[in-house]
Amino acid sequence: MNITIKRIAADETRPLRHLVLRPDKPAAELVYPGDDAPEAAHYGAMLDDEVVGIATIHREPMPDDEATVRASKSWRLRGMATAEKVRRIGLGGKILTACIEHVRANGDVLLWCNARLVAVEFYQAYGFQTRGEPFDIQPIGMHYVMWREVK
Repeated sequence: MNITIKRIAADETRPLRHLVLRPDKPAAELVYPGDDAPEAAHYGAMLDDEVVGIATIHREPMPDDEATVRASKSWRLRGMATAEKVRRIGLGGKILTACIEHVRANGDVLLWCNARLVAVEFYQAYGFQTRGEPFDIQPIGMHYVMWREVK
């Protein structure tokens, strides 16, 4: 299986977002705030010409961290997903690593996300920590804010 990770356009993330993350939502809800920001980056895992994994990052301070010096050097990760046929082969880690490298290459210091409870262990394996208490994002379910420093 020949899979490559590369930057893709925001609209290329939306079919997989719809299939995996928001199957019951209309197309308008597949456009996330920050998707079209000038510095936003979208990474895709490509199996031939098919997008089988995605993640989006854009500059955004972590909640309750807006007043710190690192707030202007923070990126938010969102919309991470992989197609069913390529799960459990390390693809998510490769996409996440590309996002971390992007933050590092920009001289920034923090990457954070709202992680579903089922993804907490995945993010911890890549150096993320939970922050605060779990919270509910309706209708998706319980999440933690997770973050890691990028050095």
